[in-house]
Amino acid sequence: MNLTDQIQKDITTAMKAREEARLSTLRMVKSALKNREIEKMAPLDDKEAQQVLSTLIKQRKDSVEQFTKGGRQELADKEAAEIVLIESYLARCFVKSTDCLLSYGCIGPCSRPNFSTT
Repeated sequence: MNLTDQIQKDITTAMKAREEARLSTLRMVKSALKNREIEKMAPLDDKEAQQVLSTLIKQRKDSVEQFTKGGRQELADKEAAEIVLIESYLARCFVKSTDCLLSYGCIGPCSRPNFSTT
């Protein structure tokens, strides 16, 4: 299941559970992914979706800094909660790509180059 499908599934779950903060963040993420897809005029692959998520996290971190400087701690906390949620999707993408690399033998659990000269 790709990232966009997973987010849509989680939006449905959040709607049923009436989790307003989570729902709002997921809708924002879906909107950002869709906007990028429209700009590209093609479906996004996982790497491009990860870049969009990274951009969203960076924007939220900047907002947290600005809200903290401005004395608006409640807004900073809201942005920090959004960062945690977005990072969970970014972590899923990373784990998925790492598992793929492990399965193809590109990397190993303790892969170290052998520099010994024989």
